[in-house]
Amino acid sequence: MKKSIFEHTSLEAIIQYLDGSADETVKQSVEQWLNENSKNRVYFEKIQEAWASIENIPEFNDMVDKDWMKILRQIEQKKSTASGISPQTTIHQHFQSWLKIAAVISLVIIALGTGYLLKHKSIQVEGKEPVSFNEVDVPYGQKSTLILSDGSKIWLNAGSKVRFPNHFTGTKREVWFEGEAFFKVAKNTSRPFFVHTSDINIKVFGTSFNVKAYRDEGVIETTLIEGLVSLTVNHPAGKTSREVFLHPDHKAIFIKDKTTFISEDIRHDVHEPLKTRQIMISSPVNTETSVAWREGKLIFDNESFENIAKQLERRYDVKIIVGDEKVNQIHYSGVLKNISVEQAIKAIAMTTDLAYTIKDNEIIIARK
Repeated sequence: MKKSIFEHTSLEAIIQYLDGSADETVKQSVEQWLNENSKNRVYFEKIQEAWASIENIPEFNDMVDKDWMKILRQIEQKKSTASGISPQTTIHQHFQSWLKIAAVISLVIIALGTGYLLKHKSIQVEGKEPVSFNEVDVPYGQKSTLILSDGSKIWLNAGSKVRFPNHFTGTKREVWFEGEAFFKVAKNTSRPFFVHTSDINIKVFGTSFNVKAYRDEGVIETTLIEGLVSLTVNHPAGKTSREVFLHPDHKAIFIKDKTTFISEDIRHDVHEPLKTRQIMISSPVNTETSVAWREGKLIFDNESFENIAKQLERRYDVKIIVGDEKVNQIHYSGVLKNISVEQAIKAIAMTTDLAYTIKDNEIIIARK
């Protein structure tokens, strides 16, 4: 059974150590734990970073939930009556303390468990209060899920990055994104939701959709599951862009430049001349192919190995080296679900003209 990272000291003791409320016994316990090994010091630094983040959220003191207060009031009533301490004061102090600990646990799990990086920064806009932003960076081999302050939910695929405010203010909700993600946006007709990518902006009307917008890929794909979105192209200041609407079971395709390799599936889906720097709408598509990654599946429909290799690199955090450029033009169709990278490569090699060698974190691909 895997040991807890806090086996020799409790998270509550560490929090007391950080906020200065620890007595000598607790201090000695934490310091002894810190000196046991370097791993403990790394964990402590993560907790310290998370604690500082919680302390810097000005809205924190407004997070007291009424239902929790009712429960705690019943627990504390008898204990506080005898001591003469105000039940309300005791409840509030205990709730705030444990709420902070719970928040720190969440951030530590984010940092240590799922492997993505959470950063906080404040941005000052002239004439307005500073806005505090979070930035989440998901490394290769990982996936993550976020819930925004408005209740919107984002599933992030490997190699993705998103920046969003602690709380949405003003007349619209905005996030800045690159990579691949599935968005389920809370409906709010008075405050539309915007997803900004490197080349296009997506305006959301309370809906669910998938966006694939990696910076190292020449195509941005937006697949709508339900609801309605509109898309515009990022143009230089002063130049307007036509708003294009996307309906469920369709895909919006944006080709960045003329050097972009256009896969066969895009040519099949878009029944119009392919153009660069314009948003094109596909015919009806099987949306499962676009969102299968959330369930650990990779679905390839006559996909070139060049595109397959990029997806495998992100999914498994490996480096794929192609020894023969003709390999990139080999096409493969199939479904890979919750298997190792070696099993995935073997499955592809069985039905194609590929040979492979795996060494550490590298996979060398050649023709048979």
